[in-house]
Amino acid sequence: MKGKAKEMNASLTRSTPHGVSLALRGTLLALSLSILQAPASCPSGTFDTGPQYLDACLDFNSNCEGSSDPNCGKCQYRIRYRQENCSKRHPCDNLFMLWAAQTCEGDTMTGLLDQVLEANDDFATACITPQFPGETLPVTLGAPEREALLIPYLFQRLRDPADLGIWNGKNLLMGGCSAGASRYPIVAARYPDDAAWMGAEKNAACFSEGVISIAEQDRFIGEKLDSGASCPGRHQRIIAAYTRDTPLPGHRCQDSPQNQCPCDPLHTSIPYPGDCNEGDCVTFDSVVVQAGNTFLFNEGISSADFSIEAWKLMSEGSRWEDTNGRCQNDVVPKAPLQGLCELLDADPQRSCTFVEQPTSPHCAYYGQHINEVCVDWFRGL
Repeated sequence: MKGKAKEMNASLTRSTPHGVSLALRGTLLALSLSILQAPASCPSGTFDTGPQYLDACLDFNSNCEGSSDPNCGKCQYRIRYRQENCSKRHPCDNLFMLWAAQTCEGDTMTGLLDQVLEANDDFATACITPQFPGETLPVTLGAPEREALLIPYLFQRLRDPADLGIWNGKNLLMGGCSAGASRYPIVAARYPDDAAWMGAEKNAACFSEGVISIAEQDRFIGEKLDSGASCPGRHQRIIAAYTRDTPLPGHRCQDSPQNQCPCDPLHTSIPYPGDCNEGDCVTFDSVVVQAGNTFLFNEGISSADFSIEAWKLMSEGSRWEDTNGRCQNDVVPKAPLQGLCELLDADPQRSCTFVEQPTSPHCAYYGQHINEVCVDWFRGL
């Protein structure tokens, strides 16, 4: 196969008109009984389900070796909205759905969602982590089964008058940063399932600092640093996930510049049978590849594979060039993101706006200015 894994989940893509697979319909209805009351810590007028977990996701591939978290491997979501703005009687037109980098818990996530709620009276918000906890590599681990369970279930809760019923399903804005900006672009590029995860009228994606080329990310935090030193912690995550023997940073590899990086493809493997379309995970989890001074879509991918037509991609931290500054602040290379944006924008049926905040640390500007970066842009589409 060329990379578009359309056959491996036929039962999941045989959908009802609302995008919920027939095989999952009973599961979703059973799960819909788990509504929780808003936590006491919510601001007045804000309804919050708190972090919720779907046990059914334990049936899908995960990366929980050594984890003591009882929720590891489950799908996590959270719904948060202002009750005076979104109700069953007057459901909101717009949903901001945040793909969390690690978890939907904590003040960072609720603070970002509340930025949207406080400045916009026609938005509901939600946060999702298809595999809890996040930042799992390979990026597509458990996809698209996890999304095919989690997102239709979330949408059902939001739209069904017998449940919350506070979003009419019209418009969807997806967002996320770092690992939260990585999973959706790759899953959408490699699987057709994301067509069922759309709003009825307007859909857009606004992401910052996503990793959409594993090879470029590996080089950026490994062999390309002027001092010859890698970013050990960040580099270790890449080589641990995409190599056979989990070598330590600085291990010696023939043909590896500065002896920093795994000897790709010699060390790459399929960590989890059935994922990566039974192929090389480094290739499968990369949307673009470098070709001279530009980037091209990876084999088996085209702009038509993305159901969302309007995109905005951001790079943060590119001004830092020294090793310490880059390891802490310039975590993701700008070039692959800009290359993907140019490829999408070249399609007459799609658009992409690329912006950068070179002096802002990784994800900092995005997290503090979500309305300016994403919501205002979304309104102008």
